[in-house]
Amino acid sequence: MSFNKLDHSTAGQIRPRFKLSTSKSKEEIMEIIHGHARQDNSVTLSRYSRFIKLGIPKKEQHTWSPVLSLSFDQEKERTLIRCLIGPEEMVWIVVMFGYIATSVLGMFGSIFALVRWQLNGNGSYLFLIPLTILILTSIFIISRIGRQQAHLQTLHLLRFLRKSVDEVDCLRVED
Repeated sequence: MSFNKLDHSTAGQIRPRFKLSTSKSKEEIMEIIHGHARQDNSVTLSRYSRFIKLGIPKKEQHTWSPVLSLSFDQEKERTLIRCLIGPEEMVWIVVMFGYIATSVLGMFGSIFALVRWQLNGNGSYLFLIPLTILILTSIFIISRIGRQQAHLQTLHLLRFLRKSVDEVDCLRVED
């Protein structure tokens, strides 16, 4: 299986995605990954009907610990594995809520401040514009720091996946 280290197409993504394709059936490839997870206690595995979630054990987790979500779809004689790696869902929700709430409040606050400034010449609310930019930048920087903290764990999950499917014909496919 080829993971291209020189592929920088996912460099700007917070939650990178990639696809793998194999000739094994959905059940066979899920069982292969599940079997490797039983032998390796450095990852946790949650198995559902067509999904597998790989994570880091509780004792090694921190706020930004990654989760590798795998979904399996049978397409003719091949199985397509869609992979998504990112923080836990609750961390992702909090970050997105912060972005959205700050953006919406900042937009309406900025409109209010600009209207007051144009009508009355009162610029006391104009501080909302740089404050919004500062908060959005802070959220972005915090998420980047979290991503750096989770880098080694992310690589560990990707190496585990690669090691699990190395014995079968599993290739990375383009989107």
